[in-house]
Amino acid sequence: MLSKIRPMLKGFNEMVAKPFALLRIDPNMFSLLGPLFAIISAYFISQQLFAEALIFAVVAVSIDLFDGAVARLQNRSSLFGNYFETMIDKLVEIILFIGAAFLHPLAAICALAFSLLNSYAKPRVALVIITDNRDWPAIGEHAERMILFAVGLALSIFSIEAAGFKAFEIFLWTIALVSFFGTIQRIFYAKKLIEEAEKKGNILPYLKNGKER
Repeated sequence: MLSKIRPMLKGFNEMVAKPFALLRIDPNMFSLLGPLFAIISAYFISQQLFAEALIFAVVAVSIDLFDGAVARLQNRSSLFGNYFETMIDKLVEIILFIGAAFLHPLAAICALAFSLLNSYAKPRVALVIITDNRDWPAIGEHAERMILFAVGLALSIFSIEAAGFKAFEIFLWTIALVSFFGTIQRIFYAKKLIEEAEKKGNILPYLKNGKER
């Protein structure tokens, strides 16, 4: 859902990315700053230093907003770069959840598992039908999960609890729940796309005859 806002931030993203573009930093190397900051954040999470963890988590996740702009400003956009930055986004998310697992193992594992399932539901369709990277009407996207993660960290700075559960744990469970329901939404949407593709004949060639699972 939040991905619809992204085009509106293009001017701001390019303004922030301009200094890095002028330094001729390779866009893919710039993307790799995300996991580096995520590791630092994960360490601070494990030490329950939530203010520091929040700062580095926000920076790690924000790299995704600017690496594409760095590539565009340098005229170095590429199909591999598009693929690579998405993989890095997932790596950043995984590292942050690993950090959370030091404090709340079960909640972090469930949040990570359902987040990955949510993310997988969309590209898996491309192994069945000819499709594009359209926006899917479902909750629990990467940006939404990371906002919930950041809010959980922010509330943890003030040691907020509810019903005996710490704020960070509550938000990890929230991420798991939102991701789960988002996955269900994506499955139903995928069913709709597949049925439309079958009518139009847009099924991938290797599936047209056998419709293998």
